[in-house]
Amino acid sequence: MITNERQYRITSSQIEKLKTAIDAFDTKAATKRTKSKILAKAELAALRSEYENLSLQLHEYETLKSGTVEILKAPNLEELPSILIRARIAKGFSQRQLADAIGLKEQQIQRYEAEEYASANLRRLAGVSDALGLNISEIAEFKATSQRPFDEGKDDDLAWDQFPIKEMYRRNWFKESPDSLEEARANAEELVKEFVTDSLDSPVQAFARQRVRLGGVVNWYALLAWQCRIIDLAKKKGKEVVSKYKQKAITNEWLNELAHISIEKDGPQKAVNYLQDSGIRLVIEPHLPQTHLDGAAILLSDGSPIIGMTLRFDRLDNFWFVLFHELVHIMKHLHKGDVESIFDDLDVEAEDIEKEADEQAGEVLVPEDKWNTALARYLRSEDSIKDFAQELHIHPAIVAGRIRKEANNYIILKDMVGQGKVRKLFPDVYFS
Repeated sequence: MITNERQYRITSSQIEKLKTAIDAFDTKAATKRTKSKILAKAELAALRSEYENLSLQLHEYETLKSGTVEILKAPNLEELPSILIRARIAKGFSQRQLADAIGLKEQQIQRYEAEEYASANLRRLAGVSDALGLNISEIAEFKATSQRPFDEGKDDDLAWDQFPIKEMYRRNWFKESPDSLEEARANAEELVKEFVTDSLDSPVQAFARQRVRLGGVVNWYALLAWQCRIIDLAKKKGKEVVSKYKQKAITNEWLNELAHISIEKDGPQKAVNYLQDSGIRLVIEPHLPQTHLDGAAILLSDGSPIIGMTLRFDRLDNFWFVLFHELVHIMKHLHKGDVESIFDDLDVEAEDIEKEADEQAGEVLVPEDKWNTALARYLRSEDSIKDFAQELHIHPAIVAGRIRKEANNYIILKDMVGQGKVRKLFPDVYFS
């Protein structure tokens, strides 16, 4: 789908090139070259098919831009992402204008639309809809808080019924699973208190010893629940960890060797084993609503480090960057002062230790001195990206991701960032 004028111009140019190629197509020459009349016809059919596909996209965009299409409502949430994009175009809003209307950066809207709002929470979808004057027939309501509700006081002051009980019940997190959601809600204090205190001796104090890089409205009870789940799963993985973690275990050489694992088809799985061999546990658990998490670095009471990842974005480039970002936190920050946990939404602008983690993670994966002279940085072609990745002995998705981030353009190179290739490597994790 075409979402902006730049894509419109590129598509128009591609259509002209395809038309020229179709008009000039020599079936006899293609048959001689491929040594097959069937293959020659298939080539021509592929060109025509792509021409028709792009022409339809172009026509849709031109129709929407003309203002003759009236979009009244999305009948259900499944259809909402594509309708939001079409409504923006029909209203005559550029991506920048929509971003300004809801207080975001233009590249965030580009990212949302490129991924069809996969990472946007319900409140964000509602905000976009309101800005566009789009009528949604049904929308869920939920409680939200942007303030930590338990900065002071004792753990007994926690409002146990404010935890995301419905989601915790659905994911089967409770030790003794209730027979129904109603039963879970009726016994919230007993169930949730046991769940939390099995992982954290003092939940409120744990929050006092954390750092967060989170955007939007955060449900702190949901964040605490996710943290406890990560710790619980990490403890269960404890038997698989052969070596005890040593603070100096993470070196540049160790990180470089891990980066080289990315080139493997099952690299993320092998990364789990690689970390375990050094006493670091990596746990995958999807984020809870209103937490906006990509990952976290957490210390257990015995000093053992855990990395929690949500795979919010199912892409190889995102997996490796988040992983290295959290490893830098373990190496540089968790053992400094009273910080015992760091939570990250990597879409949020980085400061202080977060900026350091971003920069060092990027430096290990793609060294700056090599990046400055890399042809891939300027050509952005598939071949140049693959050649540079081979030189660094890392997966091409990492290079493509670096280009997208530097360009602030998350529409380009969509086929090279390993979309949809991470979650399937962790079949035991339930992604709703």
